[in-house]
Amino acid sequence: QFSLRIMLGLLCFVCGICGALTQVIYPMEGGYYESEFLHNLTRQMISKNQIETLTIYGVNRELQRIPMVVAKSLEQSLTEEFQMPIVIWGLRRNVSLRHILGYNTMVFVSISSVLTSEEPIFDVLTDGLSGQHYVPMLFIHKRLGNRALTTNQLKIFFSWCWRNRFTNVVLTFSHITFTEMAGFVSAKWHNELFTYTPFPELTLLNLNETGYQHVDILMALRGYEFRVPIFQDPPVAFQLPNGRISGALGLLLHAYVRHRGGRLRLEPVTGVDRYNYPEHLMLAAARGEIEMGVHPFSPMQPGASLTAGSNPLAVTNTCVLVPWQREAPSARFMHRFIDENGSFFLILLLVSTLAWQLVRTDGRRGIQLSLVAFFQQPLPGREFQRLADPYKFIHVSIVLASFVLWSLRTGNLSSVFTSQMPGSQIETAKDFLATPLRLMLTETEMQMYFTTQLLPSALKPRLLVVNRTTLMEHLEKLNTSYAYCTTAEHWIVVQLQQRRLHRPLFRLASKLCTSYQILRFPIQWNSPFERNFHQFSTRSRQFGFWNHWKSRGSRESIHIGLVVQLSDDHRPFVSLTLKDFESLIKVCSLSLLVSFVCLMGEVFW
Repeated sequence: QFSLRIMLGLLCFVCGICGALTQVIYPMEGGYYESEFLHNLTRQMISKNQIETLTIYGVNRELQRIPMVVAKSLEQSLTEEFQMPIVIWGLRRNVSLRHILGYNTMVFVSISSVLTSEEPIFDVLTDGLSGQHYVPMLFIHKRLGNRALTTNQLKIFFSWCWRNRFTNVVLTFSHITFTEMAGFVSAKWHNELFTYTPFPELTLLNLNETGYQHVDILMALRGYEFRVPIFQDPPVAFQLPNGRISGALGLLLHAYVRHRGGRLRLEPVTGVDRYNYPEHLMLAAARGEIEMGVHPFSPMQPGASLTAGSNPLAVTNTCVLVPWQREAPSARFMHRFIDENGSFFLILLLVSTLAWQLVRTDGRRGIQLSLVAFFQQPLPGREFQRLADPYKFIHVSIVLASFVLWSLRTGNLSSVFTSQMPGSQIETAKDFLATPLRLMLTETEMQMYFTTQLLPSALKPRLLVVNRTTLMEHLEKLNTSYAYCTTAEHWIVVQLQQRRLHRPLFRLASKLCTSYQILRFPIQWNSPFERNFHQFSTRSRQFGFWNHWKSRGSRESIHIGLVVQLSDDHRPFVSLTLKDFESLIKVCSLSLLVSFVCLMGEVFW
């Protein structure tokens, strides 16, 4: 028994030493269980994200390894396992990989702390992955101690992710729990997996039970609020009396926010319009005050280079808006008479004279017949009978042609005092300078178009710089005494204004235009919503919603009075009603009945 007790004591002593040794040399950097978990997780992320390239950020952590532990490095394991191109990056800052890495890239980051003050790799990521917020990122937390990350530490880490707009982030870390039973120490390895969503506020998502799932957090905003400053700018974006947004681009932004589950909070801005789009309002997104604006801007606007822009929304340009040039009726009658009747008479006179000179050697006879035919005086019967049959056909054809031409002349003459027709229009700077017109514009427009030489400098002597209030008064009334600068968006408003006029008042001088520029929404630098919004905008155009929003914005701008449609004073616009069609049907029915009675009377009389 004594010997048995000694043997059991020695066995317990050896087991205790083994347990202690196990606690010391247990692998914290690699090892079978952690490697298997990381490889399975990586395999799932590569499969669900269709990854083609791997990128590894980190430092050499060999010094952090516990003695007597030998494990493969992450780079070596990934290379052997997935056989993909791998980019390895150290701690070099101020280098952006935005145009080097592809869309289908997965980023591995090895960190030893979640605090930016302790982990230099965070600054490297901020510089290197700017604009790459959509790429899948796997953060592997490693440290010497056997302590799991706390909830507060996790929130600190994911708050940094959202501040830098990294939206596709997964964090994993491992820790060991030890239990002692009957003198034996057992260890259990735990692999933790977390992600987050910032909407409507930062929330941790534990993936230990569900496993990795590819979810785009920008597809569910969960009531996230978008502050949007807005002013009345039809037909692009404006606010309705009921507080809702309208306009083509306004409805686009509203549909995007609503479809993603967010909320739109409109903040009306007074004293602002398209002619004084202030720089401080356009730069609100660049300052981080709002996520994105609803009023687009183009590179022509002052301060456009100071703000980030969304993906292209549309194209625009600026042209000179000029009045239609109406030719005087009397001048038009003389031109048409000379062009048509005069040309015909000269050709007829020449051909007839030569023909008679060659056939009968009597050119004067050809002149006489030409005058007689042109003024619709057919030959007397005896003279007509003397002609050969071919000449008879020629004579009759000339008389009929003269009849048609004189009918046109008579019609033109009857409309001398009743109608006007377009004459030579203004297309070039030379045409503009040949008229007494002046170009009315604001100080900002002069800087945008003439200081930058986007419009011909030859027009500068004709510029009339006024304040925006005066300019808007003239444009609302479509005053044809001046020409104006108009963008492609404002040209839609002008077309709506003169849609009911019998003759439109203004047109675009096609050769007095700037080059085409791209319209963009103001948006924050490195915004996570940029790519997601661009995808939504593209889908809306493919399925026809864009055309619907444009027509709806035009209708609502007219309905609330932002766009006033002009009409001719002597010909007011009257919409047809059902009674108008009833009266027309009654008149037609009565006429048919009278015709039928007359027919029956003639048949049976």
